[in-house]
Amino acid sequence: MPFELTNSSLARMSRACIRDAAFVGVSCLSMASACCLVSCGGVVGSSTNTDGGQSTVTAGAFSAADTPNVGDAGPAGSACEHYYAATYTRCGGPVLPASEEARQQARFVKVCLNDIALPGSGMTVAAIEACVSALDVSACELPDGPPVACNFTGSLAGGAACNEGLQCQSGQCQGTVAFSPEGPIGPYTCGTCAPFVQNGQVCAQGNFSGGCGSQGSCLLEAGTGSSTYPTYTCVPISEGDAGANCDELSNLCQPGLYCAAQTGQCQELGDAGALCGEGATPPGDPGGCMAPLSCIGDPGMATCGLGASGAFCLDDDDCAAGLGCVPGSCGGEGVVVRIGCSASGTCQPVTWASPGQGCDGYTTRCLVGSCGGSGFGVLVAPADGGPAMGTCPTIAADGQPCNSECDVSAECFSPTGKAGMSGLTGTCTLLDSVVCE
Repeated sequence: MPFELTNSSLARMSRACIRDAAFVGVSCLSMASACCLVSCGGVVGSSTNTDGGQSTVTAGAFSAADTPNVGDAGPAGSACEHYYAATYTRCGGPVLPASEEARQQARFVKVCLNDIALPGSGMTVAAIEACVSALDVSACELPDGPPVACNFTGSLAGGAACNEGLQCQSGQCQGTVAFSPEGPIGPYTCGTCAPFVQNGQVCAQGNFSGGCGSQGSCLLEAGTGSSTYPTYTCVPISEGDAGANCDELSNLCQPGLYCAAQTGQCQELGDAGALCGEGATPPGDPGGCMAPLSCIGDPGMATCGLGASGAFCLDDDDCAAGLGCVPGSCGGEGVVVRIGCSASGTCQPVTWASPGQGCDGYTTRCLVGSCGGSGFGVLVAPADGGPAMGTCPTIAADGQPCNSECDVSAECFSPTGKAGMSGLTGTCTLLDSVVCE
């Protein structure tokens, strides 16, 4: 795996959502689609899915005060709307009720505009549209993160104050958060740009860590893995055409292609019914289907498609728009658990619940936040072996103390103090609405 994971703006925009869903990972773009359309939305009314089912919501929870007024933002606003659509609406899975979809889009667009305006930002209108073009022809599964075109990097040198890696030449803004095994410690705060490292130079060794920018990956240098201080070096990223060798590290595939495990080569994305997914030999990742299709089935036997109600699934993206993947009953000893506590699930309609209402995270999902999230304890498994039950968390509005979970596209933030510092408190803040200086 690469040592360095290039910062993308969307990773930060969906960071609070990813935290709420208890996802632990390194590539936030693909997770954002699953998270913010599955466990972070829905407020009023209902929407009809393509399979004829309904995504319903039990009650309203958010108001117009939670929706930023972005007005007519011109080309920048249009680019940010395109970015939202390319990220959240092109694949299958649960669909937010229309009013909540509009609310979350407005918050996303506002954060996107904030990012464009940050000092040194490399997230320009042209860069966003290039990213959108790459996303539009990419598979729904993005296990290694966004296309290279979405790895925004800026003009600020190492040591400059930053909110985001997209401001920095290195693509990395260090010191914004401290982590423990349980998650972030205290609020996010301002950071500093990591040093920019040229390809061929050392990007990590001992206490030193730098960033390779958007065109390089920080990879372990051969023969140093067993050393007390392993050496990592910036290696240039290439994007190969169909038939080119790929390794999912620095030798990637052009948008519209994927690295096939069976051959270790870049190949075209498959249409409905095409074989896809992992083969017997690495490299290569799951996936390999044209959007909105997903790679459905057991490894070695998967094909491209989208499941109707009742169809086999392992993930929400396996289901047609408006449906979610609901696990079967909890299996006994020896069962390989791949979703919930079961080996597989089926595509089913979902219901949206308001803060304080019951949920199971599958058939009944929270408008914002995770089912059984912080402050509500663990999920409790019922005697019938069905999904564990919990309660949707209370959501703090922008500007309120972080005594409960923050809204989507917001985080607990303090502009001063060192991340992880004892006693540091913050407020729920729309991402990048406060500029670090």
